[in-house]
Parts: sequence; structure tokens; C-alpha cells
Amino acid sequence: MVAMNRLPNWRLACVLVQFACGSAGERDATYTARDSAGIEIVENVAPAWQNGPAWRIDTVPAMDVTERDDDALHRIGSARILADGGLVFFNGGSCEVRFHSETGAFVTSAGRCGEGPGEFEESARIWPWRGDSILVVDRLTRVTVLGRDGTHGRTTQLRTITDMPLPLVRGVLADGTIVVGGLRNPAGRASPGIEAGETSLGLLASLDATPQLIGTFPGPVFEYTEFNGSLGRGALAFSSSTQFAPGDDHVYVGHPDRFEIHAYGSDGALERIIRRTYSPVTVEQRDIDWLMERRLAQVEGEENQRAVRQAYRDIRHAPVMPAFGTPVWPGGAEGGPAMLVDDEENLWIFQHYRPGEYRNDWTVFSSDGVWQGTISLPEHLTASQIGPDFVIGSWTDETGFVHIRRYRLIKS
Repeated sequence: MVAMNRLPNWRLACVLVQFACGSAGERDATYTARDSAGIEIVENVAPAWQNGPAWRIDTVPAMDVTERDDDALHRIGSARILADGGLVFFNGGSCEVRFHSETGAFVTSAGRCGEGPGEFEESARIWPWRGDSILVVDRLTRVTVLGRDGTHGRTTQLRTITDMPLPLVRGVLADGTIVVGGLRNPAGRASPGIEAGETSLGLLASLDATPQLIGTFPGPVFEYTEFNGSLGRGALAFSSSTQFAPGDDHVYVGHPDRFEIHAYGSDGALERIIRRTYSPVTVEQRDIDWLMERRLAQVEGEENQRAVRQAYRDIRHAPVMPAFGTPVWPGGAEGGPAMLVDDEENLWIFQHYRPGEYRNDWTVFSSDGVWQGTISLPEHLTASQIGPDFVIGSWTDETGFVHIRRYRLIKS
């Protein structure tokens, strides 16, 4: 077991109260830090950017990739900039991994729709892996390895354990360790009611290894209802679920019920706890009414609309909204990641919003857990990677075509 991370005495002296090591003009402490049994605990009470310049995103994309023919981009998965500057992403419209140059020009593609080796389903995510390999995860536990030029390496099924019957890839650490997670009981309950799931998180040293369990955490909260003799389930409105994000050498576990993040090392040991003050937002009737009106606009016929109104009169929901993360509403979440770790190990957390008050705002923490402030990404951009000086993700225009856009991140 690798020794727990302990703060050296000089660092403790500086971080116990921030202004002790700051300039004469910085008199407001924004955080404190302490060492508890080898675990660093960072308590944030205010953003550091209130005392200095904040980061911002350029308003004009530096790169814009799209298609407007039979190869139109659809259900984009994990657009990423590779070490050589090239772009790679999964296009669900053609079930292929696409490789583009640094300027966005198409280079080559790999795969097609199907279930065989080198073939993919319509939804997939990708990650750069060891050397110049690419991991493609397209169906439950199936993983495909591609070369940088798109050549097929291997297709395999991940091993399972009792606490993780369906290990899903969550990301990759810098040393190639694969982060996996999944519900402990995917089948759920057999009768109507509310049930909170449990999500397990683990590490894989290789594709053929058995997951090393980090721990089990609160999962999605489901409402099970009976309709026409069958039992269905949906996410409980405004409920929270543990979130995960891999960095270079840490796995971050977010607890949206209290705005707390735990950082685990590559050996699975808890090294740091990050907390941020926040005020819980109570779910109000106006929030339920907004959801109902949105749903009514999607259905036709008086009988169907009457059924929608009845469903929303009887709807059950969490008493308060999550502290962070993409909203969970009847009919599905809004989409996109709840947490991202950038290439410099800063942690970005999506700020939750009430119905009808959309905003693409992110709370940023430095690599040592200090709350920096809030940064707004372009409207409706679903970010997939944040580099030292760029943000890249997918964006849909007013005609419905999907774009891969790269924006400059300005840190002055």
C-alpha cells in the first residue's frame, strides 16, 4: 500500500489560512486546509478569483467541424484532442471513430455499424490509452482497442465481480489504469416504489484484469411505477447521484447532496476531501409546473394531455435539488458530464440549475482543491475535454446539425 499523502509542514503553514501566504491586498481567507489521519481536507468558503483575474472562454470557436450530407454527425461521443494535436471522436450517425487533423480536416475513420470485431453500435465513448492507442466502449462491457491510424487491435469483454456485474468504463488515468463503475443491482426492485441504487467504482490494471474495488457509493434514485400490468422505472425528479471523473493520477468522486468531492489515488486510497459552501435550493411547485408544461408540449391529444397532468399532480420528487451536476427530470437528464478534470488536473463541476433557468456554468477547483470561481462555457456546448488553453465539445445549431467545436481558454 502506497503511503497516504501528507502535507509537509511548510505547506500547512501556508494553506491553513490563505491570506497568510498571499499579498498584502488579499485579506479575505477563501479556504482552509488541514491534515486528518493522512487525508487532506480542504474547506472552501469563497472563490479565489474574487481577489484576482478569472478565466474566460473566447466567444468565437477556433475550430468547427461538421457535416451536412449523408455522413452528418449524430450522437457524438468523447471528442478529444490527441497528444499530436489531432482530433478524434465517435460519430453515432455512421458508427465510426473519426480522425481529423489539428485544423479539423478529415484524415481517416474506423468501424461501421454492427456487433462484430471492429464494428460498433450507435452510441459509444472513446479515450486515448497507452501509447497511441484508442479505447472504444460501445456496449456494456465490450471494449475495442484501435491504433492511432484506426487499425483494429482487439475487442474484449471486461471481467465482472459481484459488486460490479456490469463494469462500465468511466475513464483512463495517465498510467493506463482504467476506471470502471456500475450499478451493484442493475435489475432493481420488483414492485412499485422508490429505491436508491448503489454504484460501485473500481480500477483495472489491464483489460484482462479483475476490477480492484475502490468503494460503493449512492447511485441514482429510481421511482418504480406500474402501467398496463408492467413495471417501469425512471429517475426520481431532482434526485442526486454520486458522480465520477478520472484525472491523470486521481479519481474524483462527487457527492452532490452536500457539495463534497473525494480524491482517490491510483492505488485506490482516499487522499483528499474537497468541500464548498452552498445553499440548498428547495424544489417548488413552479419547478413541477415548468416540467409539466414542457411535457405537455411534447404530446398530442386531449386524453394524453390529461394523463400527463395527472402524472404531474401525483409526481414524487426530492425535497431539494442537487448541489451540482446535470439536472435529473422526468423524461431524462439534460445531458452532458457533471464533472471533468482538465489536462492540468483542475476539477470542473457543472452547476445545477432550476427548470427554465438554463446556464452552462462550471465551478473550477485547482489541482490542490482550492475553489477558484465560476466560468461560463458557450451556450449548449457539451464539453468533453478541457486542455491547458482550450475547451472542446459538441454543439447543435438551429438546423439540427451537430458541430465539434474547439474554443480558446483564456487564463489572463
